[in-house]
Formats: sequence, C-alpha cells, structure tokens
Amino acid sequence: MSVDKLLKDQQQMEEGKKLLDNMEKSETGNRSSTPSKHVSASNKTKGAEITFWLFMLFVASVLMTVGNKYVMKQWDYANTMTLLQNGTAVIYLLFGYRCGFLEMKAFTWQQWRIFLVSAFFLAMQILTSLKALPLVAIATVVAFRNMCTVVIAIVDYFFFGTKFSLRQILALGITTIGMVIYASRDVNFDFMGYMWLVGNSLATILNTFWNKVFITKYTRELKIQTSYGVSLIQQVETLPIVLFLAVANNEGSSMGDIMPLPFVTKIMLAATCAGGVLIGIAYPKCYSLLSGTSVVVASTANKAVSILMGMYLFGTVLNAIQIFGLLVCIAGSLWYALEGKRK
Repeated sequence: MSVDKLLKDQQQMEEGKKLLDNMEKSETGNRSSTPSKHVSASNKTKGAEITFWLFMLFVASVLMTVGNKYVMKQWDYANTMTLLQNGTAVIYLLFGYRCGFLEMKAFTWQQWRIFLVSAFFLAMQILTSLKALPLVAIATVVAFRNMCTVVIAIVDYFFFGTKFSLRQILALGITTIGMVIYASRDVNFDFMGYMWLVGNSLATILNTFWNKVFITKYTRELKIQTSYGVSLIQQVETLPIVLFLAVANNEGSSMGDIMPLPFVTKIMLAATCAGGVLIGIAYPKCYSLLSGTSVVVASTANKAVSILMGMYLFGTVLNAIQIFGLLVCIAGSLWYALEGKRK
C-alpha cells in the first residue's frame, strides 16, 4: 500500500470523525434546548394564570365594596340583597358538588347545628356592611376592618395564648394609631354608619373565633367535612335568617322596585351576586399559585384601589389628616399580615 493512499485514508477517517462529532453536538443541543423551551412555555402559562386570577380577585374585591355601595345607595334593601347574593353562592356550590368539581363529604345533623351559629354571624357581617356602606366612606369601612385585626390579636393573646413577635406588636400599634387619627378627623362621619360598622366588627370578631374553633376542628383535625361543605352549610343556613329579616323589615316590594332602577344598577346588582361567588374562588386559587405574602399585598392594593374608586364615583372627600391616618392604618395592617406570614 502506498504512502499517498495511507495519508488519504487517514484524512477520510479524520473527516468522518469530525462529522460524527458535529452530529453529536447537534443532537445534544437539540436535547438541551427542548427542555428550556418547555420550561419557558410553562413559565409563560403560569404567569398568565397568575395574572388572570389576581385580576379576578381585584374584580371581586371591588365589586363587594364599590359595587355594593353603588347598589345600596339606590336600592336600600340590605336583607333582600343578602338573600340574592347568598342564594347565588348556594346555587354555585350545589352545582359544583353535583358536577363533581367541588368536593364535599357526607352531611350530618351535628354539622348543621354547629355551623348555625357561624351562619348567623356571617349574615350579620353581610347585613351590617351593606347598611353601613351608603352612610360612610369606603375608606372608613377599610379602616374598621383593619381595627378588627387588632382586636382579634388581643383576644388571641389573652384567651388562646397566641404569641406575637415584637414587630407584630409594633404593627398592631401603628394600625391602632392610624385608625385613631383617621376617625378623629372623619369629615364624612355618620353616627348610624359608625354604629353599623361597630356591629359589623363585632360580628366579624365573633365569627372569626367561632370558625377558629369549629371549622379548624372539622376541616383540618377531624377532616369530617371539606371547606366547600362547610361553606354550603353556612350559606344555606343564612337564607332563612335573612328571609325572616326581609319580611320583618317590610322588604316585600323590593323585587318590584328593581324594575325602575337604571340599567347600570341592575347590572351592578347581578355583578355583586357573581362577585360573592368569585371572591370565594379567587382567594384559594391565588393562594395556590402565589405565596401568602403576595396575596396579602395584592389584597391591600385592592383595598386602596376601592378607596380611590369610591372617592371618584361617590364624590367622597378626605382631608389631609384623614388620608395620613388611613395610610398609617393600612401600612400597619399590611406589616402585621406580612410578619404573620414569616412566622
């Protein structure tokens, strides 16, 4: 065999080796790029889902504050409105249960008896809020709800032995100071409005602790009922309560008085019924997609937007001291919530 032939064969072998190396690199690149493309697509999908549910939470939050106030200022039937909203929630829960996408366990008489108390508190929460909204600024409602957090924490400490960090205590103190500043200079003060909010706060606090004892026991410890099942029991049991109150307050003409309402008000009334269902879906969904801290921040932002929308739609005027007190109150409440998530 000649030297030229040997050199030629060697050259061909080297070229073949280079070709194989290039093919392997190409395949490796394809394999490595495919997962990155999948990850990128997955991240985009999750990002879109997060954006959608945060927007749904925003819509529901605004509807249940601004929407309720808008309707109640023109159609003052709080009991009938509660009946419509809770009735819509019951229809949704039953539909979800029958279709199999909402899990519920077997219902017992003991469950209905235990949650009757909670249903009463829930009905009072909704009714007092609806009665207060036409009389006070949305900012006042937000400030009162933040103060409920302070009272609940105090009761938690003295009666349930809950321990709080120094930062949480400071946050609660800031919330209280902000509320005092806001209330002391409330140019929209209405005595009956404040009384309704005091009743709302009392119902909220009592319901919180009743649920803390019994809902936690039934859904987390004993696991004999799901959160959807408990919600259905509570919503169903509110219906006869608010129906009785509607009759007692002569709201028989309420349905007839819907017809003369402006079209926008009718749409808003229907939207608030859907909003009650939506907020119950959006909160758990957001918590499943985001950290608790992110949801708390989003919820606080929704309150701020509701206040601004209320000022624009209803011509609410807040003086500089009120705005400062409200910001302090919201900041303290947000800080407390964030510290609680870090524990």
